[in-house]
This record gives sequence, structure tokens and C-alpha cells, in this order.
Amino acid sequence: MSNLSTPETTTEPIATPTVIADDIVSVLNKKLEEDPTDILSALELIKHYESKDDFEQIKLSFEKLHSRFPFYAPLWSIHLKEDLQRDEFETVEKLLAQCLSGETENNDLSLWMTYLDYVRRKNNLITGGQEARAIVVKAFDLVLEKCAIFEPNSSQFWNDYVLFLEQWKPVNKWEEQQKIDMIRTLYKRMLCVPFNSLEQMWNKYTQWEQTVNSLTARKFIGELSGDYMKARSLYQEWSNVTKGLRRVAPINLRSVNKKNLPHTSENEEFPDQIDIWKKWIEWEKENKLVLPEETAKMRVSYAYKQSIIYMLFSPEIWYNYAISFDENDSSWRQQTLSHGLKANPTSPTLCIKLSEIYGMENEVEMIKSCFEGTIKSIQRQYKKSVADDNSESAQSLKERLGYIYCVYMNTVKKISGLSAARSIFGKCRKLKDSITHQIYIENAYMEYYNQNDGYKTALKVLELGLKYFQTDGQYINKYIDFLLLFNKDSQIKTLFESSIDKIDDKIQTRLIFKKMIEYETKYGNISTVYTLEKRYKEKFPDEMLIETFSDRYMIQKVNQIKKLELPYLYNETEEAAFTFGTDRNLKRTREDFGNGSNKRFHGNMKTEIPEPIVNLLKILPKRQYFKNAILDPSNLVDYLINQIEIPNDTNVNE
Repeated sequence: MSNLSTPETTTEPIATPTVIADDIVSVLNKKLEEDPTDILSALELIKHYESKDDFEQIKLSFEKLHSRFPFYAPLWSIHLKEDLQRDEFETVEKLLAQCLSGETENNDLSLWMTYLDYVRRKNNLITGGQEARAIVVKAFDLVLEKCAIFEPNSSQFWNDYVLFLEQWKPVNKWEEQQKIDMIRTLYKRMLCVPFNSLEQMWNKYTQWEQTVNSLTARKFIGELSGDYMKARSLYQEWSNVTKGLRRVAPINLRSVNKKNLPHTSENEEFPDQIDIWKKWIEWEKENKLVLPEETAKMRVSYAYKQSIIYMLFSPEIWYNYAISFDENDSSWRQQTLSHGLKANPTSPTLCIKLSEIYGMENEVEMIKSCFEGTIKSIQRQYKKSVADDNSESAQSLKERLGYIYCVYMNTVKKISGLSAARSIFGKCRKLKDSITHQIYIENAYMEYYNQNDGYKTALKVLELGLKYFQTDGQYINKYIDFLLLFNKDSQIKTLFESSIDKIDDKIQTRLIFKKMIEYETKYGNISTVYTLEKRYKEKFPDEMLIETFSDRYMIQKVNQIKKLELPYLYNETEEAAFTFGTDRNLKRTREDFGNGSNKRFHGNMKTEIPEPIVNLLKILPKRQYFKNAILDPSNLVDYLINQIEIPNDTNVNE
């Protein structure tokens, strides 16, 4: 059985380095301990166990993968194929029941085709006769209803089904008529569905009708031609909508590599692929086929589940799927978001949304468990990034950890009170410099809005944060904002003088200076303003004099002087960006991007074909000499690009 995208292969893409077996197991297990979502390492481990015929460990490893990724259909397909090769029919039946029904029902055509292969293998037409044929036909119909009718790349299924019926050799006239009726019914169902090779199947159908009865052929063909034309037009429309869509998956254990597993957000194609999937889903929601509501909903659900397979590590895709169906079924949403969170264990989006749903059901312990699990996953990834000396990743994870703790603390405050929320803050304080400043700011405001002592407790919290973030310009900026709220003049000036020279971030330094100049302009005295301006100009000598002057007379964050009198200097978007702590160069960056200076180019614009290939093409026979395609070039190219991974250390000179 072949995959939708690529042909079968038995070629191993990468040779495993020669190391001691125990070392392989320990290295791979360590990788999985650090990152349980590492599918490649998990399958490499299974590959190793297979070489040792350790079937018990293979079973346990697959169970872990299926538990974490129940909707990643290629894993089920790989597992089933491995067991079918060993004739483990009893195990295969249990696996099929797991992945094709119930809560974790998959609707992927490649997986259902594996089921179909199993049914055909178990029901031999030679020994089973009519009864076996009936079972196989039911299996074909089940696959058709579950997924084939929704899948635009389903030509393999329709070809197999038609061929299966055509190979039937009736023993009497009644069976002969039954065969004709079944084939005609199949064509009627097929040719009103938009899928690849629709035109070829239409040509095949018209020839078949002519062969069956030339007198009735025109009638049957005419009845179906309208639906066929509409389906052909819609398939072309779908192709345009999904142009560039990447649907690549490993077809067996030996072909697994980084290129054919789901990408993460670090991959440059990731955002573009998400956009294409969303376009497909929106296209399905428009119901261009004018189907009944329930059937149209099934098509949308199919597109969502397909997007989950190929964008497994996209929290946005999981979130959209979870909120798009069964609005009143919180249980279904909980299950969907839980599966999404298993695949994306550090995702704040999925964690927070899931906690909201638990909150609607007053499931306090489940809320805490949800947040604690996400926090542990983030901390595990943070430790790994620190160990790998990946400062960029570590900083991102610190921000993620700080953010999730802020939401956790506020959520606990709502459901369990101030005391419980303070205990969450207490845990954060122990993390010291492995967390960002946001938790201190958030806790200060929480104390302010929920305490009767005004701002005293809140100020103590901010003072505590100063121990760890005295050089953090953002923290100082937010601290000053809090003090400005209560007009704590002496404390504002003390904080400014004690911290301004310690901050390296020029953007934040500039913001703090301007904030202080504006404050003194409105509520202080002019001599202090001039002193601050002088210090400011020493730090930022390139600043325009009129810029400094007009900024300190801003009203409600709007520079009215520039807006009313100096419009050529005024930019509302730039001003808003600067107010919230970004650079004035934002406008220039945006213009550069618009002019194309920031475009990414993939490969050379011009590619020369090597001379040996040109010579080969010259001597090959023309395509007109072949009635049937001997080699599908698109499948070959797809296979070479997506299923083969060339080792980095390959010596091209050898």
C-alpha cells in the first residue's frame, strides 16, 4: 500500500553510527526525557529495538508515542505495517480499533488504506468467495464514507476500488448486472467529488459506459456531466487555495527523518504553512459543494484533522479546532485541548484555554494540574537550553515561564483567593533570575487591587523585585509607572537616580528619561526639567532639539506640537510604538520591508541543467510512445525532496 504522497521505499536515509547498543538506548532515552515530543528520537529508538528483535520494548515505545500523539496518523500506520510484516493479526486488530474509533478516531486516508489492506489480506477472494467479496466491499465503502470522499488527493483509493470491482468475475447474469450497478454507483459517488485525477476517471467512466451499452451511455453520462464539471472546477479552485501546501509524512520506519516529520515554529516554512491550512479550512466552511449541514461539517472536521497531522506542533491549529465545533460540549473541548497540550506541552495558549474550560466546570484541581504540568515542561526545556548554551532559547523560555506564572497566579486568585495566589508568587520568588520581571509587576497590581492597605504591600513587592532586576530597563520603567500612579515624588526620583546609569537598554533608558522630563514639566519645576534635558542630550546627542521639547509637552501620550504644527515629523504609528517601548527606526524598517530589502530568497533565481542530464533527455523516447505512465515524475521528485535525508558529513568527492 502506498502513501498518498510518495511511493514505498526500503532505503535507509541515514546509517546509524557504530556505538555500543546500551549507549544508543541511553542517549535516545535522555533526549526523550529532555523533550518527550521528539518523535525522531522515539522512532530511532524503536528502530534500534527492532534490530535486536526486542518486540516488548517496541510495543512499549509505540504505546508512549500513541498516548502523546493519538491524532498523528503516520505513527499508527508505521506501527500497523511493522506488525503486519510479522503477521501479528491479533495485535493489528486491537490497534485498528484504537486508532479508527472512539475518542482517538483518525480520519486519515493513508491510515484507512492500511486498514483496507488488512481486510483484503484477511478475506481471500479465492477461498472466501462471495462472502469475502462482500466484506471487502463494505470495507471500501467504510473508507469512502470516513475520509476518501473528503480527501482531494484520493486518486489511489478510487482507482483501487474501481479495479477491485472490475476484477470481479461473475458466474451468472444476475451477478453480472450486480457488478455493473455497483460500478456505476461508485462512479456516481466519485465523479461529483473534487479530487486529483478526476478528469482521467471521467474519461475512464465514459469509455466504460460505452462498453457496457452504447445505447444507454449518453443518458447516464449526461445525467452525471453537470456534477462532474462542478467538481472539476472546485478541485481547481481548491488547488489554487492550497498552492504550496506541504503534506509529507514517513511511509515506514526505515524512511523516517527530520524532513518528513512535522516541523516546529523554528522552521521558516511554518507560518506560511499555517496560513495555507487556514485557507483550506475557510474554503471548506464556505460549503462550495452545497452539501447538507452535517456533511459539510464533516468536511471541515476532516480538514482540521489533516492540519493537525502536518502542523502537529502548532498551538494555533489545535486551538482553532477545539473552539470550532461542539460549542456546548465542554468534554469534547477538554479532550481536544488536552491532546493538543500533550503535543505542545509548553504552550501558554492551550494551557490557558484548557484551564478556562476546567474553570467553567469548577474543576479546581484540574486547573492547577494543567498549569503545573505546563510549568514543568517549560522548566525542563529551559534547563536544556541553558545546558546547550542557547541563550536566545533560554530567554524566550524565561519569558514564557514568567507569563504562565502570571496567568496561573491570577487564575488561582479568582478561584481560591489571595492567600493561594500568594503561594504561587512565593514559588516564583525561589526561581530568582530564571524568571522575568513580569511576575513582580503583576503581583504588585494584584496586591494593590485586593488589599485594604492601599499600595504598601504592592510597593514592598516591587522593592523585592529590584534585588533581581535593578538593571532591567523594562522593570524600572514599570516600577516608575506604578509610583507615578500615586505621585510618590521622592521615591520616583530616588528610583530614577539609583537605576538610570545601570541600564544598558538604550530604548528603555530613553523612555525613562522622557517620562521623567514629562513628569517634571507637568508637576515639578522648570530648572529640574532643564537639568534632566541636559543629561538626556549627553546620552542621546543625535536627538533633535524640537523632538525633545515637543515630547515633554505630550498630552495623553499624543505629541500635539508635531501633530498640529510639525506634521512632517509626526507619525502616529511610530509614536505609539515608541510609547510602548520600541525604537523610532521601526518606520524605516517597515519601509525597507515594503520595498523588498528584507525579502528571503530560496536558492538561485537561475538554475542550469547539467550537461549529462540534457544528453540523457535527448535520447529518451518521447512520451507519446507510451500509453500509460511508466514513471510518475511528480512522485519521484516528491520522494527525493521529502523522504530522503542526505547526511551532513557525506563526502561528495568519493
